[in-house]
Amino acid sequence: MSSLNDSNDTQEELSAEKKKKFHLVGLLKGLAKFFFGNVWIVLISVILAFVAWFAISVNEFPEIDKSLIGIPIEAEPTDFMKSNNLQIIGDYTGTTDIRISGKRYDISDLKAEDFTAALDLTNVRRAGTYDLSVTIACKNDKVEYSLVENTQMAVTITVDEIAAREFPITASAPDISLPEGYYVDEITSNPPTVTITGSVSVLDEINRVEANASYDGSTLESHEVKTDLTIYKNNGSRLDNSTVKLSTDNVLVNIPILIQKELPLKFRFTGVPQNFDIDTLKYTMQPQSIMVAAPDGSINNLSELELEDPINLTDIRINQTVSTVPIKLPEGYKNLSGINSVRITWDIADYSKLDFPVSNITIVNEPDNMDVSVITRELTLTVIGPSEDISALSSTDFYVTANLLSTSLHDGSQDVPVSIIISGSSGKTCWAVGSYKITVSAVTTSVNEE
Repeated sequence: MSSLNDSNDTQEELSAEKKKKFHLVGLLKGLAKFFFGNVWIVLISVILAFVAWFAISVNEFPEIDKSLIGIPIEAEPTDFMKSNNLQIIGDYTGTTDIRISGKRYDISDLKAEDFTAALDLTNVRRAGTYDLSVTIACKNDKVEYSLVENTQMAVTITVDEIAAREFPITASAPDISLPEGYYVDEITSNPPTVTITGSVSVLDEINRVEANASYDGSTLESHEVKTDLTIYKNNGSRLDNSTVKLSTDNVLVNIPILIQKELPLKFRFTGVPQNFDIDTLKYTMQPQSIMVAAPDGSINNLSELELEDPINLTDIRINQTVSTVPIKLPEGYKNLSGINSVRITWDIADYSKLDFPVSNITIVNEPDNMDVSVITRELTLTVIGPSEDISALSSTDFYVTANLLSTSLHDGSQDVPVSIIISGSSGKTCWAVGSYKITVSAVTTSVNEE
């Protein structure tokens, strides 16, 4: 009996549960049928509910506060500042946070980017430090609101005059080390100067600008190295390059490496008369050699350095026993000795000077189309030489010759240069001092036809 009763109870419970599920399914089907059959009614109901909520909110809470975070603070220089080169120095930028109050429908959608925070620079008239208020404004001037709070009410700025100055660049290669026989010439930079723009107070602190190139010793030839610029203050410390504006941040440092060699000096004579033995004229030369540096290996082909300017024998006189000849080097060569001229002292202490009247005057290479005659009948020559040799001379030992080969002649009288020859053994040691001319007369006889 007990088992039968339990079975009946179980069936009744199952029957009741089925009825509940049936009612729930029926309810859901009814709701679905209602919603899908009355979509517009449901949609209108939702809209009306929102409008009712908004109306209640506006009426019950018409004023609200709103916080806006991170509004950038801006500073636009005035025309006066621009015309007087006044600029704000240092970091004045930042942001401010504000809290505003207003009608819900006016300010509820506002964001930080809808506002500006600006410094009023109207009263900035000279360099100095200023405490300036931060002015808040809405970009949409039709929005009505009240500023309740501004976290950055004022900003302290520094204003200075901006200028541009040109500074020379000191170029160097502090790590350079060369083997013997090589020389580093003056190190320069390209460009040689830099223009620095910045506040006057900062520019006044600048002592020098350097370009210190690195050299690893891998080459023994002149070369260039791209090098950054370093600015030093008057107190020796480095200036942060970011605080100023440079016309260039780096330059090419030229490192000229030269080959050096000591070269003996040599000079040559001009105006040496025929028969004269130049080896009889003794002298001393100071210096006898100099140290020279060259940009290439051409110096290795030189065994001596010949002075460019010759010495004219006829310029040597009894009362002028020293001749000075400038030292001129080939292009690109450098005189490391620093001696710019050679001093030659003539050993003519036992020499004498005599004047000789000479009438042995001739002309050679007379033009074919002209008749040329000598007007000068006698020419007085001043001669120097060893006392013993000059005393043995007479006027008949001298020959005065005018070579007309390269002389431009015209009809009439004119002066032409002559050369002096001394015959005999004394002609090897004596010479006429200075330059001489004779007067000739020329007459055109016919025109040359080629």
